Amino acid sequence: MKTTTKILIVLALILGLCGYMTADVYVFAPKRISTRYEELSSADIPEQLNDMNILYFSDLDYGTFVKEERLNALVDKINALSPDVIIFGGDLYDDAASFTDNDSSILTKAFASLKASYGKYAVYGNSDDRSDEMKAAVNSIYAASDFEVLNNQSISLHKQSSGSITLVGLDSSVNGKPDIDAAYSTVSRDSYVITICHTPDTALSVPADITSYFLAGHSHGGQVYYFFGALYEPAGAKEYLRGMHTISNSFTLDVTNGVGTTKKDLRFLADAEVVMYQLKHTDSETSSAASTPASADASAS
Repeated sequence: MKTTTKILIVLALILGLCGYMTADVYVFAPKRISTRYEELSSADIPEQLNDMNILYFSDLDYGTFVKEERLNALVDKINALSPDVIIFGGDLYDDAASFTDNDSSILTKAFASLKASYGKYAVYGNSDDRSDEMKAAVNSIYAASDFEVLNNQSISLHKQSSGSITLVGLDSSVNGKPDIDAAYSTVSRDSYVITICHTPDTALSVPADITSYFLAGHSHGGQVYYFFGALYEPAGAKEYLRGMHTISNSFTLDVTNGVGTTKKDLRFLADAEVVMYQLKHTDSETSSAASTPASADASAS
């Protein structure tokens, strides 16, 4: 084969790869949602809750790029996973989106159709907190779709038994007012505590000796990640933009990439995802640290 021919083949392959990557970033990746699986193991998780599945998703950012078709695909994906509990990490609407009665109707129908036997919960994101009008619209959707908002408060999560874990919900640190003292005021040190807050950096402020696991979102994992930077690096996620982090040598902060897009309808090395956590009771002698998850698998659709 002539050298010129080889060069042309290599150039064609490079151009083809660049074309595929460009199409993926602009067309396919924004609509592709992976499922990430994590196992949370602790002696503080009661036997009665062994194998309970908690589905966590965040940052829908409805209205600008995410519309009804993408929303319905997300609902179908979540319901197919048959979670026991669903938690939404905030930002129902995109920060730049206007909202209409029709939008509210679509969101209410979709969130009402999400199925979870032991409860559906949400916390506020920065977009939800951006105005009193927006918060009222969000609250109306949650109330009509049977989602309980955890705003600087805690609840006990159980399966028709005395054994329980604790969910703590905090307001977003951007546009909101997280009140950690109020949220933790009735939390037992003997409980397994999952704290949910839209903004990852808030994890630095919670009591490390009480918190077992911390769920956050907000940053979209950078949305387009370059290794040395990202398209989206918002306030509230400056310290912890993406991934898992051990806080104070005590608990794990888990920052989801979210399911929607903002600013630009692009994703690269930051696939949209929902996360399924399975609770596992372990004996004290064999328990891993409460903050340490098992290795994860992912499936995309």
